[in-house]
Amino acid sequence: MVEIISTGNEEVDVQLGGGLPLPSLMLIEGEHGTGKSAVVAQFMKGMLDAGMKVLCITENTVNDYIKKMKAITYDFSNPFLQNKLSILSLHVNGSKWSAKESSLLLPIIGQHISTDAKKNNCVVIDSLSFLTMYSDADSILDFVTRCKYLVSTGTSIIMTMHPESVPQNVGLRLKAVCDGYISLKSSNIGDKAVKIMTIIKLIGSISQAEPRFAFDIDPVFGIRIVPISMTTV
Repeated sequence: MVEIISTGNEEVDVQLGGGLPLPSLMLIEGEHGTGKSAVVAQFMKGMLDAGMKVLCITENTVNDYIKKMKAITYDFSNPFLQNKLSILSLHVNGSKWSAKESSLLLPIIGQHISTDAKKNNCVVIDSLSFLTMYSDADSILDFVTRCKYLVSTGTSIIMTMHPESVPQNVGLRLKAVCDGYISLKSSNIGDKAVKIMTIIKLIGSISQAEPRFAFDIDPVFGIRIVPISMTTV
């Protein structure tokens, strides 16, 4: 059964058609600097505020991740210390990854999240691109199948990804099976730099999600919707 969870930001909830429909498999796609980590952090805040347990898999060290999110108003220190938020760093100090070793990351992470599925309500992967860099199509599709199964058992999976970080045919299949697919890009409207979110798909929302809107990331308030007409974008 789908449940709507607030993101903890009323403006974002309105744009999403009420909030986050969970459990779901969600993909957030965008280039560097388009706000992927900030958007997924907002989603994490909402889930943590709702009493859910979250596992975040990141390229950053645990300390760096907490510092970076705190710099844009998302202070995850308490949830981390209270064991509500688990952070799994893919960064191993002093390691030298070969292509062969890197290709093993995706199946290892898949096995890990499956084993710990009952411990977490949601798994956030920021970003999937790091895991798929040396993965073949079969490994990626096997991982997606595993994720779909976990969602069917009640665990949400939210992933960020850079465009074209997987083969085109695999990317199309990934987007097709996702319950939510959000695209982010940077833009300039007049002299103002903004991020543009396009909600391509969001199954389970209680009302019609706004298909496209602008936002910026404020170090005090987090994500703020920018009231600019989309006809000018």
